[in-house]
Formats: sequence, C-alpha cells, structure tokens
Amino acid sequence: MVHVSQALAAVLLASGAIAHPSGNTNKEILRRQAHLDHPERRNVASCKRDLVETGWVRDQHQRREARLHELRVAAGFAKPHEMVRRDVAEVEEEYGINAACTLDPEATEGPYWVTGELIRQNLLNTEKGPPVHLDINVVDTTTCKPVTDAYVEMWGTNATGVYTGVQARGNGDGSNTAVFTNALRGLQPTGANGTATFITLIPGHYVGRANHLHTIIHHGAKLLPNNTIQGGTISHVGQFYVEQNFLARVEAVSPYNTNKQAQTKNANDFLFNMGKQGGDDPVMKISLIGAKIEDGLYATIDVGVNPKAKQNPQPVNFWTEKGGIPVPGSPWTGYPDTCKNCGFRPPKERDVEGELEDAE
Repeated sequence: MVHVSQALAAVLLASGAIAHPSGNTNKEILRRQAHLDHPERRNVASCKRDLVETGWVRDQHQRREARLHELRVAAGFAKPHEMVRRDVAEVEEEYGINAACTLDPEATEGPYWVTGELIRQNLLNTEKGPPVHLDINVVDTTTCKPVTDAYVEMWGTNATGVYTGVQARGNGDGSNTAVFTNALRGLQPTGANGTATFITLIPGHYVGRANHLHTIIHHGAKLLPNNTIQGGTISHVGQFYVEQNFLARVEAVSPYNTNKQAQTKNANDFLFNMGKQGGDDPVMKISLIGAKIEDGLYATIDVGVNPKAKQNPQPVNFWTEKGGIPVPGSPWTGYPDTCKNCGFRPPKERDVEGELEDAE
C-alpha cells in the first residue's frame, strides 16, 4: 500500500492538482504521505480486538441503532416498539475493515478555518437543507479507548458551496455577506463513549474540491464563560466525505440543486483519494430518517487519534459578535491571490524528499 500511495502522491504533485481554486497543495499531499508512511501509524482497525473485547463496538452499535430509531419516531416515521436490531456478532466481525484514522493530518485545514467558534450542537442557524444528525466517535489509537475529554470542531459549506465567517474570491460570489454569520460552524465535547454530536448539513460542492466537512480535535482546552474554548493542543485535522451515489441524491434536492458552481466528484479529488489510502475510510455512514432525503439524515464516523500528537493549523479569521475578523499574520489572508499559502510550484524530486522529512 505504501508504494501505491507514494506513486499517487508523485502523480498528484506533478499534475498540479488543487485543493481550493489556486491553492498550494504540495504540503498537504506530502504531509498525508508522511502520515501513511509513518512507522508508528495506527488506525481504528488496529484497535479492533480491544474495542470488541471491551464491548465498545457492541455498545456503539446499539447506541446508534437506538439513536436512529429515536430520530425516526420523533419525525413520525416509526413507532417506539418497532425498532429492528442487527446481529451484534455480525457488526463486531465487520468492524474496522474500513475506518477513519490519523496520526498526522488527514488533510489541510484549508483557507476558511475560523477560530473562536461556539460550543453548540445545532449548527444550522437559518441555513436550508435536509438536517444531518452527525455522531463523530473519537478513539485513542495508542490505548484503544474512547477519547472522553476532547472538543470536536466541525465546519463546512452551506448547500450552495459557501463558507460562513469569511470573505474570499472563490467563496461563493466573493461578497462579504457570509462574514456576518457562523452557520455550520461549532464545537462539541466528547462524552463518556467518545462521541460528539452535531446537527448540520451535507456540505455543498464548490470549484476544485469534492463535497467535504472539516474537523479538528482539541485536547486540554479551557472552557471560557462566553461558551468558546482556549488553549490546549490539536491532534487531528481531517476531512469527511459522502459516498458519491448517495451524494448525487442529495444534490438533486433543494437548495443543493440551485448550486451553479462546477462540481468535482470524489474520484477526481486528490485529498479524497489520499484519504482512502492505507486502509482508512473518510466516508461517513449515512442513513435516511424517513422515506426520502428531505426527511433528514443520520450520519456516523469513527476517528482514531493520537492525543499526544500536536498539529498547528492556521485560521484565517476569528469569530466575534460582529462576525469574522482577520487573524493577524495568517498565511491564508488574501486567499487565493496574495496569501503565503497561495500559488503552486511543481516540486523537484529533492524538494519532495525534504518536505517529507519536514512533515515527519
């Protein structure tokens, strides 16, 4: 698998693939490759035996079944006594065949990370689209136990492919209208089972990238009186995706079907392809709550992290009551035209080796 991923990285670097319009993606490709080649790399699958024997897989499966049934009952699509359970032994056997994981970043934080977001479960504000009840389960791959004391940060575009809290050419029509809302951005603490829960949307597509959600895992952060966090460390910077056939069904409903931006499919997205390397699976598992997409969705994904790892993503803005304001010295300021992380220079072979050494 290492040889395959190294070849893919070389092709992507040579082809000048982009993460966002005009964005510099060399470093993201190289950091992901360094993660795949890391001799101490472990993922959720590495913990399968421990997670099964401790009952975590069984408990999570039963909790997910109960949660989906609860959502269906609340929406009027099922009766309280009608829950159908899947055989737990079958679930335990299949667990870990494909699972998300990381030691190093899965992917870049991108040019639209806004720090200082609120701790809240419902991220919708006034954004339209079928609501997604998303459970993110965080596992410590060094101990094979759930991470119960972290904050999970989540953000993504609205149904028409626009990020809130920022202004940039290429972010929708480039106007400042999105700066004054923090919709589809927020944080949640992990509970006793390592789960953080959000209500959000399937992200819309925009030029150059497949539909994806961003996430950051914070450890040791301090809860502030204004319902935000401060300090601590970041172990994981990742992106989640949607299976392409299911995504096509989502894109066919309103307001996704009003999105005029060019769409990039998963198969043509280099970060998605690299995210699938090494036995990882960054694709969310999604179930219908009702009979159709518009009735709402329930999604889950497991993420393996090393809590001692320390990543250093860079925000472009800071959220305040007056909207998103620039972070001084951010390498994303001026994206995609004048920022430090803008542009693309095809690397020579020695550059690739040097970057890989730096990433490790």
